[in-house]
Amino acid sequence: MKHFFKLTILASVVTALIFGLSAFTPAKKSTASCYQINLIDKSADGANETWTWSVVNPNPGNGLNGTLQNVSHFDMALSPDAEAAMVSAQYSFDGISWVSVPLEVERDPSIRQCTTTDVLKFNGGTVGGQPTYYRLTLSQTYGANPYATSWINSGNRTGCNMYYFSGVGGVNRD
Repeated sequence: MKHFFKLTILASVVTALIFGLSAFTPAKKSTASCYQINLIDKSADGANETWTWSVVNPNPGNGLNGTLQNVSHFDMALSPDAEAAMVSAQYSFDGISWVSVPLEVERDPSIRQCTTTDVLKFNGGTVGGQPTYYRLTLSQTYGANPYATSWINSGNRTGCNMYYFSGVGGVNRD
């Protein structure tokens, strides 16, 4: 009887773990039908740390038959300490010429159907399959968070979706 009780408890714990961990599946998986967000550089120059990402549309089109419309803009959520440490934010279509964006973390009305989270909005989107680069400079160093949250807004067919990406995590306290 004692053995049966232990097996029942073990089965219950395993079942609870499976259900609990299933809640942590990514909102969008990296497939051909999803935009690709890649951390391409994280570097420090003494006082500041700069993060650079690329966003690529791997299957450009009109949003039908598995294609994706161009990204309209890219938004990311930041922790309060990262918000306070922002020095500059920019986007680029070629990785050479950069366009500054306001250092404002607020609600983006264009993604209200996806979230009510305050975000840093980069107004530059994608053009076809070419990468667009996004750069954020902070006055502190941070660890990478593989489950940082972002939202991509595109056309009316592919709309707004949440993505996890390798983004700014917690403050490094070395």
